[in-house]
Amino acid sequence: MNALGSFSRQSAPLLGIDISTSSVKLVELGRDKAGSLILERCAIEPLERGWITDGNVEKFDEVADAVRRLVKKSGTRTKNAALALPSSAVITKKITLPGGMSEQELEVQVESEANQYIPFSLDEVSLDFCVIGPSKSVPNDVDVLIAASRREKVQDRQGLAEAAGLKPVVMDIESHASRLAVGRLIEALPNGGVDALVALYEVGAMTTSMQVIRNEEVLYGRDQAFGGAQLTQL
Repeated sequence: MNALGSFSRQSAPLLGIDISTSSVKLVELGRDKAGSLILERCAIEPLERGWITDGNVEKFDEVADAVRRLVKKSGTRTKNAALALPSSAVITKKITLPGGMSEQELEVQVESEANQYIPFSLDEVSLDFCVIGPSKSVPNDVDVLIAASRREKVQDRQGLAEAAGLKPVVMDIESHASRLAVGRLIEALPNGGVDALVALYEVGAMTTSMQVIRNEEVLYGRDQAFGGAQLTQL
């Protein structure tokens, strides 16, 4: 569920596709000869009101056409794409598990733990997990982040990418992707941003969100149902 982290491990170009209430946006990242990230292409295509509501794709064919226009407008030939789900569509939970387990053992344990936190059958969800690192509270254990979403939510995003001839290789969570992106800026602060208190504001068309971050930990987060569209109307 880690868009920028996945990109750092692969050499192939990657498209980022952002699907919001008012538009779909595309960026293509590459690397220069020194290995630094560079922006190759970017494009935006507006959506009509009601096509996307609260992160749900209400008009699939219309949004798929918009994504196709977006890809064509950008002129890209890259096919691999990273997308993200809104936080409201994903259940996340940090758990602590014994260290030293194999990947297969972790999967079995995560599925067992997930049953306690997900209010619907695991057959209906797409489930993923990531080992965050050693537990700060329990020696020899590891902290693991579980992420789960209704399968149709994931399939809608995948279908939109595939309808435009793209191959979805990453499905992230919007708030997590934002923190990963801003993390690159925090690293440029004095002392590498260690112990710096940073507020991340995102003003969308219908929603404004704020996250307060310190040392990659979210201390506070809140969404407000007010955005740029209301400001424009006012």
